Amino acid sequence: MQTPLDSMRSKLRVELDTLLDRHGRISAHLHNADREVPADWPERAQLFENDTVLEALDGRTRARIVQIRLALERLNDPAWGFCARCGEPIRPARLAALPTTTVCVSCAERFQ
Repeated sequence: MQTPLDSMRSKLRVELDTLLDRHGRISAHLHNADREVPADWPERAQLFENDTVLEALDGRTRARIVQIRLALERLNDPAWGFCARCGEPIRPARLAALPTTTVCVSCAERFQ
């Protein structure tokens, strides 16, 4: 039987795998591994303009990957589930909704 901690770990690993796959596909695309770069300058400009959007998406993807990896490391720490600011327990519902969080609701609101 899976514990809530095992379930959270599993959920995070699935999300991490999805994000790593996304990052790989974006990276391949940005490095032209999966596409031909047109010789026509207007078409090339359009292609590279679209790359700006992909780069922003990839930046967010990489940031989320870091968050998840850190959360997976914290799951092994006895201090997991306690607020990094005040030391009080983080509510289980908050951890279930935001498994990468390090602060309780009160500290999140106070230190926005």
